[in-house]
Amino acid sequence: MAQVGCYVPCESAELPIFDCILARVGAGDSQLKGVSTFYAEMLEVGLYYFSITPVSNDIQSATILKTATANSLIIIDELGRGTSTADGFGIAWAISEYIATEIRAFCLFATHFHELTTMSQQIPHVKNAHVVAHVTEGQNSKDKQITLLYKVEEGASDQSFGIHVAQLCNFPESVVKHAKRKAEELEDFGREDDSMLYSKQDIEEGTKITQELFQAIASHSADQMDVDDRDPEVLLQHVRKCFEQYSSRLESNPWCKSILDEL
Repeated sequence: MAQVGCYVPCESAELPIFDCILARVGAGDSQLKGVSTFYAEMLEVGLYYFSITPVSNDIQSATILKTATANSLIIIDELGRGTSTADGFGIAWAISEYIATEIRAFCLFATHFHELTTMSQQIPHVKNAHVVAHVTEGQNSKDKQITLLYKVEEGASDQSFGIHVAQLCNFPESVVKHAKRKAEELEDFGREDDSMLYSKQDIEEGTKITQELFQAIASHSADQMDVDDRDPEVLLQHVRKCFEQYSSRLESNPWCKSILDEL
């Protein structure tokens, strides 16, 4: 802000003078030129920075990585989101590491790749920071509220709020629960065991228990009930009885218990 002559809202500050400010923020494309959002992102960061002058409408190009010096300020937001997770993470890591080790410029690099925070363990002058958010727990998932505190603290963020935001947008409860289950299955950052959450034996045993439960419900209904007697209340009573018979086995299996906890 001071660099461009704006008012700086603080009591005091020590401000350096940068030789240039290079920013890659936002998303845009150029359909007429055959440039996709991700292609434009790569051009702006790695090869070319596009800007259309109001006078000639000519596309001018200037390299970002090649232009920046140790006295520059680089601002990059959410790099690598326009491609696959693996490719996006690889690109984001390579570019941020290049800036930190080769250019050594002042850089603010915002990212959703939590794995990038481990770079601070390899490069001492790389520091992690996160924006604080307060989550108010309620009696159920619908009662949770997120309050952004607009405060930056040191260290990596300890959680993501994507699913919480989906709840605030009134996603169906079944979709939110399924999203949580899939996120737990795929999440391996910070875990000693980077395999699935449950062993193959627990999953196979749990699958067998649930199959036996469904078979018991189906056979019990077919053997002891006439077609005319199959009203919802009677069926529900049979399901409850069968569930009670298998409840101890279901609770003792970690995989089955995790499913029951989400119901």
